[in-house]
Amino acid sequence: MGNLAQIARELNHEVYGCDNKVYPPMSDELRALGINFSEGYEESNYMDADLYIIGNAISRENKLLQKIQENKKEIISGPKWLYENVLSSKKVIAVSGTHGKTSVTSMISHVLIQNNLDPNYLIAGIPNTLQKSWNISPSELFIIEADEYDTSFFDKKPKFFHYKPSVLLINNIEFDHADIYANIEMIEKNFFELIESMPIQSKVLINAKKVRQSFIEHLNKSKLKTEIIQLNFDANDIHYENKLLTLSVLEDILPKAAILQALESYGGVKRRYETIFEDDFFKVIDDFAHHPTAIKETLSIAKKENEEVELIVELGSNSMRNGIHDQKLVEIFSKNKAYVINANEEQKKKFKDDAKELELSDLESICKKNKTKKIILMCGNKNFQGFQQLIIDKLIK
Repeated sequence: MGNLAQIARELNHEVYGCDNKVYPPMSDELRALGINFSEGYEESNYMDADLYIIGNAISRENKLLQKIQENKKEIISGPKWLYENVLSSKKVIAVSGTHGKTSVTSMISHVLIQNNLDPNYLIAGIPNTLQKSWNISPSELFIIEADEYDTSFFDKKPKFFHYKPSVLLINNIEFDHADIYANIEMIEKNFFELIESMPIQSKVLINAKKVRQSFIEHLNKSKLKTEIIQLNFDANDIHYENKLLTLSVLEDILPKAAILQALESYGGVKRRYETIFEDDFFKVIDDFAHHPTAIKETLSIAKKENEEVELIVELGSNSMRNGIHDQKLVEIFSKNKAYVINANEEQKKKFKDDAKELELSDLESICKKNKTKKIILMCGNKNFQGFQQLIIDKLIK
């Protein structure tokens, strides 16, 4: 929503925002563009406007939303506003999947920028080698993450329906978002519907080994207007696979050599296998992985660097807290020295033999020097309840 606010300002709209809490760096970025905001959804923060863009975190019970509706004001979802004001005139390249969207979207955007194509893009993260997480330009290309999560309280279909892509990349499909989906079939159904809605000249690229075979078979049996391309990679790690996906998306736009050369200067995205502390004895890696598959892939990369890895997993997403991934987590924990944050009482019992609930008293052991260098890998989509900073502070001391 902060990026949408900046895009609206770039399009010369007067913009004001409200959120429960606004933190740096987004708060600093908004102020730098002259976008003011208030904190807290109290009615006292109501301001008159021509249009209200409602984020998908806002529920019907929100007091400020109720004030807006009492005044019979026009509301719209972020994805719909973006389509009507920007995407409708663009060739949209949409990057979808349970995980990897931010990394691949930023990779594609980086390559196009390095080749002086000045693309439009919107990334749900902070790229290390791009000046910002969004761009609006005269280019016909718009690169965007295509999220399968619902759009808003008044539009329960996934966001990606609003983007109307010309090129759709499906990186992977796994069960997630247990708060809105009952099973993986429901998620796949939305992907089927999206593909069916795409025009004849469009293209769908599927990372075939990362979706269920039944999904591929259903597509093959369907009479679809769009071109379906199955990608079968033998990638040795997720970073290399992301590069192959980027190559596949851009092969009709740039020569392979130009893509590969541009990728050499790609600097990643914050919180995606990001080294946040390193000395001769320790390396602390922060990663946004919040699904067992992503955690497993990230752990594999870490172990290629060093077998001495201590894993800390925060159960931050609805799916992780609901316990639907518990068995897969046990399989990961049982093969590694692991700690868990935010487990419920039932999960603590399930994990007790394989992963300890992280406590302050554990920091001494985690931060104890070994004869070889130790990697502390922290996976989660929240803030680790402050433990991350405590670990870094202790290592510095």
